[in-house]
Amino acid sequence: MIRRIFVAALAAAILGMSNAGLAEPIDFADMDLRFVDAQGNTGYYVDMNSVQIKNNNEATARVEIVKADANCLYLYTIAFDRGKKTYQILDSIVAAYDTKEPTGGSQTPLKAQSYAKGSAMETVAEYIYSPQL
Repeated sequence: MIRRIFVAALAAAILGMSNAGLAEPIDFADMDLRFVDAQGNTGYYVDMNSVQIKNNNEATARVEIVKADANCLYLYTIAFDRGKKTYQILDSIVAAYDTKEPTGGSQTPLKAQSYAKGSAMETVAEYIYSPQL
């Protein structure tokens, strides 16, 4: 299921990608990236400086997903709804992991997706509310 979600997100990023402003490497200086989970060669991180909690169920945060075996990172702004167990990618940047050079992305929000119990997205959503310091 997660693979299908990544493929859909990647396809949307490629279709919606704009070359404008993609020349500069991603600047992580203002981010407080915290490791949340890993599945195989894929790591999940939350930028705790970007977390905006609306209520006990709804929050928005920047999430970095690193696919080490593909030298690729995805930086998403995601809206989570723990009550509905959904997440919605609001925008994305795709980049080479080693250089942080953007290769694509999208400013077009995607349709909200459900996440399964025990999935990486559920772990990310729960981490936002109870970060492990």
